[in-house]
Amino acid sequence: MTKAEIISIGSELTSGRNLDTNSAWLSRELAEHGIEVGWHTTIADDRAANLDCFAAASRRAGLVISTGGLGPTLDDLTREVLAELGGVPLEFHEPSWRHIEGIFRNRNRPLPDRNRVQAMFPKGSEVLFNARGTAPGVWMRLNNAMVAALPGPPREMVGMFHDEVAPRLASAGLARGVLVQRRIHTFGEGESAIEEKLADLTRRGHEPEVGITASDATITLRIFGKGKTRAEALAQIAPVEADIRQRLGNLVYGADEEELEQALADRLEQSHLTLATAEGVTGGLVAAMLDRADWKRRCYLGGIVAHGLPGEALAGLPETIRMGHGSRSSEAALAMARGARLALGADLGLATAGIASPAEAGPGKEPGQAWGALAWDGGESVWPHHWFASPAEVRSRTAKKAINQVRVHLLEHSA
Repeated sequence: MTKAEIISIGSELTSGRNLDTNSAWLSRELAEHGIEVGWHTTIADDRAANLDCFAAASRRAGLVISTGGLGPTLDDLTREVLAELGGVPLEFHEPSWRHIEGIFRNRNRPLPDRNRVQAMFPKGSEVLFNARGTAPGVWMRLNNAMVAALPGPPREMVGMFHDEVAPRLASAGLARGVLVQRRIHTFGEGESAIEEKLADLTRRGHEPEVGITASDATITLRIFGKGKTRAEALAQIAPVEADIRQRLGNLVYGADEEELEQALADRLEQSHLTLATAEGVTGGLVAAMLDRADWKRRCYLGGIVAHGLPGEALAGLPETIRMGHGSRSSEAALAMARGARLALGADLGLATAGIASPAEAGPGKEPGQAWGALAWDGGESVWPHHWFASPAEVRSRTAKKAINQVRVHLLEHSA
């Protein structure tokens, strides 16, 4: 199987000003063509760094795809670097120049002479037409690799890959088979606990390969299926996914692009129940997450941000609990869950309370302590958690846990 290297070029990336999303997208697309990515490299707009990087990549990989460095400014170096490493001059390509002229004419803008450099290509290379911008790409052989130099703007890069690069991968004999990734998302237990349940699947050398990653308390299993066709790769994945779901049960909430809030939305709709929220420590994060879900019918009726006396009163927090236990307590969470349910006329009331930062701590109350509570007709529950994390993580993880607890409640109480 061909191994590829992706090179992301730009000082805005190495400085941290911009996030490199191109590499992740390209890795997923290449996998669909049966091409494994062995390296992600990010370099600044530096000539020496570019020369070293392209030279090394073209010797160790069979395919090199770069993004960025094809603009008209002096720090756009990709064309010059490829020509120098290939030992060839740059040549002017008249059709590319005419295309650039047409773009500026249609935009009613003057065309700087500096843009002429965008119509220069290493001798012997192929031009990758850019239907969405002024920067054509380059396709050429360098050492052991085929090199595709693509523009940096994601819209242009994606379009050029589909229009120009993908067809060349097949004709060059680089696309052989298919590698499909299936992601199974879980919430409720830590990475080590999940891996303990799946040790025989995640061990090195297992076919198909199963990896495990953690992100903000969400644990994701990644199953990599290989085959001559997509159907064959998916058939390799299917029994492993079924095994994972059987072992983990309600810990699994979705796959691939499915989010936790969507899993809850689907369960609420299936149960024909409505939900209301009252949030202390999470400050509206639960409401924001639920608002992002794709609702077929509105089961989330709304929420209250209970910061300060007016909000806490609106959420149904009695003065006796506020004075006796504080608004950051399990008792407060339960009271607000009941209050939210009654205030908005919902079937379920969900509330959060807790201490996100040291500034909110006090006697017997430590940063990271949080509570969630759920109230329904005929019952209620409260769950504590102590997060050893930053204030932002305490809030986001508490919001996730609250949503997940409602999801699990609905699964356990379904007929």
